[in-house]
Amino acid sequence: MAAKPRRIAAIDVGTNSVHMIVAETRERGYRVVDREKEMVQLGLASLDGQPLTDGAIERGVATIGRMAEIAAKWNVDEIVAVATSAVREAPNRRDFLRSVKEATGVKVRVISGEEEADYIFRAVRSAVEVGLQTALCIDIGGGSVELIVGTADETYFTRSEPLGALRLAQRYNLIERPTARAVGQCRRHVEDRIGKLRRRIRHLGVDLCVGTSGTIQTLATMASPGETAAPGHGLRRLDRAAVAALIPILASMPASERAARFGIDGPRATSVLAGAIVLNAMMELFDIEELLACPLAMREGMLESRVAALEESEETGGSLRQNSVLSLAQRTDCDLKHGMHVAKLASRIFDQTKALHALEQQMTGLLEAAAVLHEAGLHVSDRAHHKHSYYLIRHADLRGFTDEEILIVANVARYYRKAPPEVSHSNFSELTPTQQQDVEKLAAILRIAEGLDRGHRASVRDVAVHVRRDQAHFLIRTRSDASVEIASARKRAKYFAQLFEVEVIVEAM
Repeated sequence: MAAKPRRIAAIDVGTNSVHMIVAETRERGYRVVDREKEMVQLGLASLDGQPLTDGAIERGVATIGRMAEIAAKWNVDEIVAVATSAVREAPNRRDFLRSVKEATGVKVRVISGEEEADYIFRAVRSAVEVGLQTALCIDIGGGSVELIVGTADETYFTRSEPLGALRLAQRYNLIERPTARAVGQCRRHVEDRIGKLRRRIRHLGVDLCVGTSGTIQTLATMASPGETAAPGHGLRRLDRAAVAALIPILASMPASERAARFGIDGPRATSVLAGAIVLNAMMELFDIEELLACPLAMREGMLESRVAALEESEETGGSLRQNSVLSLAQRTDCDLKHGMHVAKLASRIFDQTKALHALEQQMTGLLEAAAVLHEAGLHVSDRAHHKHSYYLIRHADLRGFTDEEILIVANVARYYRKAPPEVSHSNFSELTPTQQQDVEKLAAILRIAEGLDRGHRASVRDVAVHVRRDQAHFLIRTRSDASVEIASARKRAKYFAQLFEVEVIVEAM
C-alpha cells in the first residue's frame, strides 16, 4: 500500500437505489468517511426489455451528479461506479451511460450478474464470521436476485435471477392493494425459477444464511421493530415465520399506507411486498429457518476489491500470480503434479501452434493457470467438476490477475472437457466476442494437453507440433507406455481440429 492514504468513492447504480460510499485507505483496509443514498428507481416503468424512461434517466443523472459533487468535496482520488440489472437490460443503456458521463464526468461500468455476486460476497465475508461454514448469501435487488454459496475462502456457486422486488412488483401489480391471485402468481413464478436450483444448493450444504440489500434490511426492521442490531456491522436475525406473517399484512394495504405504518420510504413501500414474497419462497425452498440480515452489500464489496487491487499493485506480477494459483490449487486438493505437467504440455503446444491461434504471448500465462487449476472442482464434487472448477476460479480473487483475466482462466478450465463453449452457456455469454475467441483457442489446446496426461503418470514427457497448411502433426515423446494418453489426446483433439480447420494427427515418435 502506498504511504499516502487514498480516498475512493464507490457508486452502486442499482435498479431501486443509487448508493455511494467514500472511504480512505489505511495501512490495513479502509475506513468509511461518508455515505449517500437515494431511491431513484431507475427500473420504474421499465425492466423486462423495456427502455429506461426519460424520467428515470433524468433522476439517475441528477443523483450521480450530486454524488460526484460530494465526492469532489472529499477530494477523492478516484470514483468507481458500476450499474446492475436495470441498466444492464435496458436497450437504451448507452444513452444513459453517455448522459451520465457528459453531465457528471463519471464513467459508469455495466457489470454482469456474476461480477455483482462477487462484490456482494466480498462484503459479506468482511462482515460475517463465515469461517469453515458453507454460507448461502441472498441479495434481493430491485431488478435481480443474486444467490451465492461459499466459505470464507472459496465460492462454489453463484446465480443471478431476474426476480428483483421492483421488477415483480410491477409485473404482478403488487404496488397497491393486490389481489390474492396476484400474490399467488408472483410466488409460483419465484418457485418455478428458484426451484430448479434447489437440489444443487442443498447438495452443496448450507450451514449459514446471510441476506443483503435494502429490501432484506427493511423486512428485518419491520419484523422486529424494537430489536437492537447486533454489534459490529449491525447484523439482525430474521426468521422465516416473521417474513411469512408480513406478507398478508403488506398485501392488505396500498403502498402509501405501508410507508406510513412501518415508517419506510415511499419508493421502498412500492416493492417491499414483492421482496417479502421472494424471500419467503426462497427460505422455504432451501429449508432455511433463519438468516442474518447484513447491512453491507455491493458498494462495500467494490471498495474491498479496489483496496485489494491497490495493495497488490506494489507486488511483482509474476511471483504474485504463481503464488495465488498454487495457493488455490493447494486449498482445493488439486493433483498439483498433474496440473503442473499439463501446464507444461499446454505451454509447449501454445508456443508451437502460434500460426494457428495468433494469440499474444502473455496468454500463455492464463493457459498455464487454467491447466494447474482445471481439476479444482473435484474439491466440491466429482460430478461435473469442470463446472465447479469454473466457480472456484471465477470467485477466488486470484491475486495479480485482472478481473478480465480471471474470467478467461475460469472459462478455459471450465471447457477442458465435455461440451465445448456455447453462447447459450451463461458463463460464456458474459464474455466479449474477443474473450470468447480467446477462451475457445486456449480450451482447445488445454483439452489436448490434459489428454496427454490422462493417467496422471507423466508418461508423456514432451510434445512437438508441426503445423502445415491444413494439418497439425503432434509427435508425442514418451518415457513409458502412453497408449492411453495418446488415444485420449486424439479424441480430445477433435475440437482443436474443428476450431482451427485442420487435420490433426497424434502419434508417438
